[in-house]
Amino acid sequence: MTENQRPVAGKIIDAFRSRLDESVREQISSAQYTDLAMMIDGAITEELGAAAALVEDVAKKLRESARGPELGL
Repeated sequence: MTENQRPVAGKIIDAFRSRLDESVREQISSAQYTDLAMMIDGAITEELGAAAALVEDVAKKLRESARGPELGL
């Protein structure tokens, strides 16, 4: 997990924990919370990759349109 994603994953897990009844919280091990953090990290990484691909596509299209037609002078 990258450094930037750790606080996000931690906040999500804390919010999840706070919604659980105490008896349920006691049944979930720290290893299971670690697994959850890894799943959250994977989801964030996947979404960041998709967003980066979109930005790259837009940048490519902008570069192509900025070149404009050659006038042949």
